[in-house]
Amino acid sequence: MPGGETAIYNASGMEFIRHKDWLGSSRLATTWAHGVYAKEAYAPFGETYNEAGTPDRSFTGQDQDTTYGVYDYLFRKYDSAAGRWLSPDPDGWGSVSPAAPQSLNRYSYVQNNPMSLIDPNGLDCIYASDDGNSVESIDHNSDSGECGDNGGTWLSGYVDEGWAHFNNTNGMFEAAAEDDNGQVNFAQFQAGAQTDDSGNCLSSCGSYGFASASGDFLTGQLVGNSKSTDGSDPLDGLLTFMTSRDKAVSGFWKAVAGPNDGSNDNWAGPNGMGPPGGPGDWRAAVHDYNWDKTTNNLGMGSLLNPTLSLAKSEALIQSNQQLMSTGGWQGFKFKMIFGPVNVFQWFVNSWK
Repeated sequence: MPGGETAIYNASGMEFIRHKDWLGSSRLATTWAHGVYAKEAYAPFGETYNEAGTPDRSFTGQDQDTTYGVYDYLFRKYDSAAGRWLSPDPDGWGSVSPAAPQSLNRYSYVQNNPMSLIDPNGLDCIYASDDGNSVESIDHNSDSGECGDNGGTWLSGYVDEGWAHFNNTNGMFEAAAEDDNGQVNFAQFQAGAQTDDSGNCLSSCGSYGFASASGDFLTGQLVGNSKSTDGSDPLDGLLTFMTSRDKAVSGFWKAVAGPNDGSNDNWAGPNGMGPPGGPGDWRAAVHDYNWDKTTNNLGMGSLLNPTLSLAKSEALIQSNQQLMSTGGWQGFKFKMIFGPVNVFQWFVNSWK
């Protein structure tokens, strides 16, 4: 078999050898004594036939969930009987290309070309340039082992080309991804950092940082001009904003808006950077984006600007309220700053 061999243990602890085809699908499984443990053939989209022995269903290297009969691609489930994913492409309309009509169907498997293409598990590999200060490419058809072996950094979920940048201030890469579980993942890493499927750093870690939050949680905090109106991914602008900003957190905002430990470079205030350290930091990141989109980044003066349009003022108030919903000491500091701002904006709005 041209695809190579892999040793596998079954549930009983017995080791057998998988013999794979050119797509990585297991066609034959043998014991060390050369006995046949299992054999099967695959239709183009993964349905099995001519099975013998104990079924060893592994289509393109992904094992079948024996309870539901679908293939587990870690962040998506694939139904070989239908030849379709059970959830849409996590990039939303960003996965659609006019040059590839099959991409219009976000549930289609490898653009209906299963004899030549595979989708290992929907995760992406980020490669740095040779000089280590820019993103060279993002491989959307890789796996964590291949990624690490070739000097790339693996991030859980789909990484849009606009969601990975080199931060000139801290000399680190910052990237974001959306996975099939509805999570947004944010990573800060140096060139060549090797990570696993769970976001843990294995080598060349340096100041590696990782954070995750619910996509619905973040989308629910978008207000005014931050909201998508054209059917595109609602988080596209936010993730581009977060990963492309390279201003260091000022000492003032670390103390006022950041977590309890003001020495951390977590996202806090309008000059934020780095992985969010908790719900308050994620809210601060969205608040910064709302502020940027709603007031065109007019600075601190916009908070107490009585001439803001009613729509902008109401969006600012709503975003401030969401930020102030943070609990604990961080939330108390948010309330002390943005509570008076909201009172002021509510007052001036009564005259508009």
